[in-house]
Amino acid sequence: MPSDTEPSQRLDTSKGGAFTKGIDRISDRVGGTASLKSLLFAVGAFFVLLAILALTKFYYDNERFSEQTQISFSQSLSNQATDVSRRIDTEIAWIDQALFSEGTPEQIVNFISQREMIDGVAMVDANGTAMAKAGTLGDLVAQLDSRNYPTGEVQILSLVAENGSAIPVIIRRRNDVFLLTAMAPQTFIGELSANAALIMDGGRVIDGGANVTSADALTVYNINAQRLAGLTKNAEETSLIPFETGSSKVWLGTAPVPKSFLSVIDIQPRGIASGLKENLMLFALLLLGMGWLIWMLASQLMRQMDILRQRQNEDEVAIQRYQAAVDGSKGGVWEIDLAKNTAYLSPSLASVFNMPKVDTTLSMAQFLGLFAPADRERLFAAIRRSHVSGDFDVELGLAHLPIYMACRGRPSVRGSDHAKIIIGMALDITEMRGAQARLQAAETRLFDALKSMTDSFVIWDQSDRLLIWNERFESFFNFQPGQLQVGIDHATVEYNGMKNVVSVTERAEGNEMELQDGRWIRYSETFTNDGGRVSIGTEVTAIRSRERELQVNQDALEKTISVLRKSQIRIVELAENYEQEKIRAEEASHSKSEFLANMSHELRTPLNAINGFSDIMKKELFGPLGDARYKEYVNDILFSGQHLLSLINDILDMSKIEAGKMSLNTEELQINDMVEQVIRIVRGRADENRLKLIFEEKPAKEIEADPRAVKQVLLNLITNAIKFTPEGGSVTIAVEPKSAGLIVRVTDTGIGISQEHIERLAQPFEQIDSQHSRQHEGTGLGLALSKSLVELHGGNFSMESTLGEGTTVTFTLPSSPPVKQEKPDPTEVGSEITKLANDIAVVLSAGEARMDETKSAVAQNTQPSQSQPPVQVNPSPPPMTNPAQGQAPQRSQSAPPQLPNPYRDSAA
Repeated sequence: MPSDTEPSQRLDTSKGGAFTKGIDRISDRVGGTASLKSLLFAVGAFFVLLAILALTKFYYDNERFSEQTQISFSQSLSNQATDVSRRIDTEIAWIDQALFSEGTPEQIVNFISQREMIDGVAMVDANGTAMAKAGTLGDLVAQLDSRNYPTGEVQILSLVAENGSAIPVIIRRRNDVFLLTAMAPQTFIGELSANAALIMDGGRVIDGGANVTSADALTVYNINAQRLAGLTKNAEETSLIPFETGSSKVWLGTAPVPKSFLSVIDIQPRGIASGLKENLMLFALLLLGMGWLIWMLASQLMRQMDILRQRQNEDEVAIQRYQAAVDGSKGGVWEIDLAKNTAYLSPSLASVFNMPKVDTTLSMAQFLGLFAPADRERLFAAIRRSHVSGDFDVELGLAHLPIYMACRGRPSVRGSDHAKIIIGMALDITEMRGAQARLQAAETRLFDALKSMTDSFVIWDQSDRLLIWNERFESFFNFQPGQLQVGIDHATVEYNGMKNVVSVTERAEGNEMELQDGRWIRYSETFTNDGGRVSIGTEVTAIRSRERELQVNQDALEKTISVLRKSQIRIVELAENYEQEKIRAEEASHSKSEFLANMSHELRTPLNAINGFSDIMKKELFGPLGDARYKEYVNDILFSGQHLLSLINDILDMSKIEAGKMSLNTEELQINDMVEQVIRIVRGRADENRLKLIFEEKPAKEIEADPRAVKQVLLNLITNAIKFTPEGGSVTIAVEPKSAGLIVRVTDTGIGISQEHIERLAQPFEQIDSQHSRQHEGTGLGLALSKSLVELHGGNFSMESTLGEGTTVTFTLPSSPPVKQEKPDPTEVGSEITKLANDIAVVLSAGEARMDETKSAVAQNTQPSQSQPPVQVNPSPPPMTNPAQGQAPQRSQSAPPQLPNPYRDSAA
């Protein structure tokens, strides 16, 4: 560093030369001479402060090192004491296994002496007479004074060997028989510390490390009895004291052994922090060179440190992810050493083969023997060729387990001798293969269903590429077989398909296209959750033809019978709207019911499989799942599957009722028993919501009803009451017997329903869009299904509710269901047409000839569709029904025939 006189010399601008000019340039860059002086002062103060901080840090580092040494030593002693307790328990357990068996004394001592850590065993009676002996020290322990025998069950002491060291001895008592076991040195204390020893309160050494050559701790550690007693008097905590042994300064500490009167004693050197002297010299050197290094390297050094820290974090995250992936998967890592002809298996992979979950090394023959005979040669061939052909991936079956593994290997070299090895992963793919088989079966059923559809069906992916289509799509747009391929973009398919389109009409329900062959299709597209699209094309040729013919017929009638314009318009509007809406409603209802019924049956099969297998996985019938999250996911799958199956059952029942296919399987039913059964089912949910379930039971006679339907009604009503009743409320079920049947009431103190919404709730899929209803799950089928089931029994269903106070649902069940009778329902349209028929009859005869001419002209001008039969048009009105009979007008024999419904065909 420059001397104190140098700043004034540098700032003297009167002296010329390059040095002075350089100083001037620096002064200008830092803001002048005063700024340069301040900077130099700040730099000098920085180095002085840095030296003070460094010295302070060295002092506190040494103090912290001393504190950390004590903490580390205390923890080490505590861990040693825990390990000693565990080893003692292990040896006692081994002794108890033999002692409490039914063997002879010779068999017992021979069995115990087989353990590696046991040097001698003797079994003696209460008088000290040896019953059996075994091991090199069997005679020695048999001579132990009987006064040392325990009055309790276990006693641990030591014998003095010839070299003066301690021999651990365990005395185990069973009735009047004592089993004396001499353990090998360092059995209890282990080999972690050569100066550690296991001692009794008086200083007697039970077991010691390699440097403990005496059975007296006072001699070994050169400590008086009073200080040793002070260390061992605390039976629950570790004790440390500074101690000197000769010229060495050490820490002397003891730790109590759990569940015993023994202690672990050990010493550890004291001293200054490691590398303190080297750090002081290094700091002096760094202080001298800091002036010219700090400006050049500070920013770069920090940048490099950040990069290094980031890379270390990334490496640590990568290692953690790898370890989590290996441990959490049903598989692991394997390695083949071609030079040694051995195979290594990671603990997780070894457990898959039903071997201990530890690092395992096998010979090549043993490794290949783990796999099925048919797959061994294929795996061995892949291993031999890997250093030539590169990575390989094979699927193999295990030899004696119903498991399939996917083995992926990569050749590599290791060490200076470039030994050839192969490192790979093996994963259990048994479940995946089963899932692939089920998925393939589901795809087959899907493709069969698409093939049988009368509508065109196309699926596009997120990138507007073609995924799935059916033959009907090719037929509509005149694609040749093989012309469409998976992955073709939407623009190409649209360009080729539009060649067969004559015109396009935009409508609210979708674009309608006229094809070259005269057919019309209604083409609609919807987006999927993953960003793809589904396109459906329905043939509407018959509908368009009928619309055109009806328009021609309407124009002819307007021109022919001008005197009946108002009445004719009125009749056409009423008749057309009535017929079309009636047909459309009937077809839509029938199609919906058939579609729901068929699809519900199709969905039940995979749902039953999902629920069954997920229940097996939840109960872990074939073994543990591994990670706890798998069990959580299985619970979610089972709950969702059961919920979906219940929803499908409700939809199926509702569709059967609407289609008129629901039949009752009646039998004698006791309503009180049924209510109690349902209460038991929902009791858990009521307790979770802290609700009171009250059943006002009255003696009731048996009625004839369908038990499943009645149970479904009660379950729906009580579940709804529990769902919409806040905590602390109550749900009351009352049964009132009557002469003609029963009255059942379900009353809750819930949120209530406003009067304008009560009627809507009995409709399928209806829910009240309020804050409360959005907080609960449901599809809106419960009340509608319950109402329909009650009406099938011939009963009545009603609801009474006050918003904020509660709801009462009342339904009646007759003694026996009535015989179903269909009654004709007179319509307003039929009555109106009958009234207008008299007005039309006055002038009908005059225009009859003109109407015949119109009919001939329409028949000549209308061309039939290539795909549908020609539609007959008759402008004459249909015959009127006698109003007194209250019947709706019937379709005449010359009315247009019933057109096929493409939606109903698609649903079928």
